[in-house]
Amino acid sequence: MRLIILLTFICFFAAGKFTDEESSSPLTDISSYTQATFSTYIDHYSAMPNQFSMKYYYKTTYWNETGPIFFFCGGEGRIEVFLNSTGWVDALAEQMNAIVVYAEHRYFGSSLPFGNKSYTKNSYTKYLSPHQAMADFAYLLTSLRAQYNNTKVITFGGGYSGMISAWMRIKYANVVDGAVASSAPVNHFYGTVDPTEFYHIVTNDYQAVDPSCPAYIRTAYDYITNMTDYPTTYFNLTMLFQTCYPIITPGDMFKLKKWIQYAMTFMAISNYPYKSNFYNPLPAYPVTQACNLFNDVEIDDIWGVLKAVKDAANIYFNFSGQIECNDLNNFVQGNFGPGNGLDYLSCTYLNVPIGSNATNSMFGNIPWDQTWWNNYCVSTWGRSPILNYATVYFGATTDSQTKWYLRDATNIIFSNGSLDPWISGAITKSINPTVLGFVMAGGAHIADLKAPNANDPAEVTNGRAIIKGAIEYALREKIPE
Repeated sequence: MRLIILLTFICFFAAGKFTDEESSSPLTDISSYTQATFSTYIDHYSAMPNQFSMKYYYKTTYWNETGPIFFFCGGEGRIEVFLNSTGWVDALAEQMNAIVVYAEHRYFGSSLPFGNKSYTKNSYTKYLSPHQAMADFAYLLTSLRAQYNNTKVITFGGGYSGMISAWMRIKYANVVDGAVASSAPVNHFYGTVDPTEFYHIVTNDYQAVDPSCPAYIRTAYDYITNMTDYPTTYFNLTMLFQTCYPIITPGDMFKLKKWIQYAMTFMAISNYPYKSNFYNPLPAYPVTQACNLFNDVEIDDIWGVLKAVKDAANIYFNFSGQIECNDLNNFVQGNFGPGNGLDYLSCTYLNVPIGSNATNSMFGNIPWDQTWWNNYCVSTWGRSPILNYATVYFGATTDSQTKWYLRDATNIIFSNGSLDPWISGAITKSINPTVLGFVMAGGAHIADLKAPNANDPAEVTNGRAIIKGAIEYALREKIPE
């Protein structure tokens, strides 16, 4: 269950060995940006004067004295990861003469309110929340606007940071003139989403490549489940999966299944039509490459199916060929910083239910267990999730047609890729003429924010045009007198 939660906010892209005809989405040149820090309050909601330094990058090369600020809201990782992987923001800034700013989210990267002690006790971690981070961004933006002719601001973000981007426009409309929220699951909370829909979409991604592909993965899962009761099979599984440590307990067998699930899920989220690189090297269309491994395997060939699923998982974990063994104890990857802020957010303010059922998921029946999760959070962080935090503080609803909490909002763009499992909790239809929601066929997670590529699906390219037009409208809009 904990592994499922760790999938909650992770955004990823990847790269490795590829054929000449494949082309990658280029990374943004960080050296063209200036690194800076901004002093902000540890607690914006008390009179406590203590401050810490928040890191950000900025670039004024394109600015022409009248252009806007494009402000990328940091999320669950080092800000350099976001800057590297969202090249379209920089490209659009050049077209629109914008200043570009990438601001790091508190408690991630090096923006640590209490330094390396930030995660050592509850009295330190308690200041990690979306609303505190948003206040950081609002104060930084207020300072920047004062320096640059009080210019207009458009926020950007993807995944969790896309949620922050949208919420910034809702909560700080006096500072933010418009928001781009790519792949942002703003409605994926307790009571507002079917927890099984996420893995249903993952399964659909594989089924779209080959209708028989999910059956092979499900069969591998079932084989491992059945073998759990037969320890005599553990040695052979250790050798087949090339694990770093021997599989010797039922718990190790459970980890093996989670290792497979993790790889298959991340390949679905990062199923780009070009090579990519965020945490791991990946080829173009990794889901297709994974499914192709089952082409010559009979589904009742136990060891043939297991070898194929091992090779499929290693497309994600070891496409570069540099990993000597598969570590079942340490395969959750990320550039989060010295602590586990992702886990803390999931245990407090952002309770995101994700489960699976045997009917529509290739991972079988893994129901969401809120009681189990509550107990885990209390034992790990001394906190239990605030189930209605996001729905009360920002608004959320199960109605995908008429999001009442956004009916009076303006200038927010919710863009989504059809392949992205996070579309399960996203806004996919427009709410009013300037709160736009749309789906880009063939698009993976935050595909529109990545640098334009010749292999981009047509609807991703069209999606960028829609976003640009909406930004231009927001920048032209005048405040009523």
